[in-house]
Amino acid sequence: MSLQALGPSLLQAVILIVILLFSLSVHEAAHGAVAYLFGDDTAKRFGRLTLNPLAHWDRVGTTLLAGLILLNAFGIAVPVIGWGKPVPVDESKMDNPRFQGLQVALAGPMSNFILAAIIALIARFIPMPAWLSSALALAVFINLFLMFFNLLPIPPLDGSRILRLFISDEAYYRLASNPILFFVIFFVVIYYLAAPLQTLTSHLAGFLLGG
Repeated sequence: MSLQALGPSLLQAVILIVILLFSLSVHEAAHGAVAYLFGDDTAKRFGRLTLNPLAHWDRVGTTLLAGLILLNAFGIAVPVIGWGKPVPVDESKMDNPRFQGLQVALAGPMSNFILAAIIALIARFIPMPAWLSSALALAVFINLFLMFFNLLPIPPLDGSRILRLFISDEAYYRLASNPILFFVIFFVVIYYLAAPLQTLTSHLAGFLLGG
């Protein structure tokens, strides 16, 4: 899954940013779409049931993500971190907030898996130039990594919603709203799990791509 076929580093960075913006848009729109199915029209009223990246652009998180990728393209090696604008969800409009809220949360990671599978099928069975094939392989990897990452049980990541089945809402939201606790757990987990996550992602991406 080399990026060499994509061209110069700046071009690679632009392609990477485009892939991430689209993947984040699919992820966030999926949250809103499933919430809408369960009776919550909040995301629809805020114009978030769209794949338009501008609708999901977070002024801090997405700008930081794109900026850090560009810095790396110019030879300034920095860790890349960022996020899309969270989709507003009003669970009070749902019949079963705990279980339906969990399904809304899992819709994001699952949408990334479905997108990765579709892209992999296109890359495997449709002839295309090497640079495009490499770009699609990168898109598969990114979407699978987003899926695995967001399934980590760290509030407020999507996977943390499973905790709500075992602890009170008050305890969950106290964890989710504590930024210090989040960043401590986040960096500890990422320090130990970054390599295994990348390995797992690479194996699954290779399987989907037929490699």
